[in-house]
Amino acid sequence: MPKVTVTVDHEKSVEEVIERVTPAIKKTVTDFQGHDLAINWQADRANFQFKSLGFTIKGDIAVESSSVTVNLDLPFAAMIYKEKAKKGITKSVTKALEQ
Repeated sequence: MPKVTVTVDHEKSVEEVIERVTPAIKKTVTDFQGHDLAINWQADRANFQFKSLGFTIKGDIAVESSSVTVNLDLPFAAMIYKEKAKKGITKSVTKALEQ
């Protein structure tokens, strides 16, 4: 499966990053016509999945002390959306952490 990886630096607490990144991921999923999003946080890590354009898409989030990384596993049939997904995640997460 093609993987999209986005890492964004931050200067916030882990708790604040989680509070800001969760809605950013929800917005990104909605922007890409996604639905049925499920995010499962366990401390500073989360797994998520959603459906979009007939695909089930899975990913994970890791919050470190100075960065947050979002990984997205795309089905091969969704490969054409790889760069668009990367730009969308980068924009949403960066904007959420700048506020």
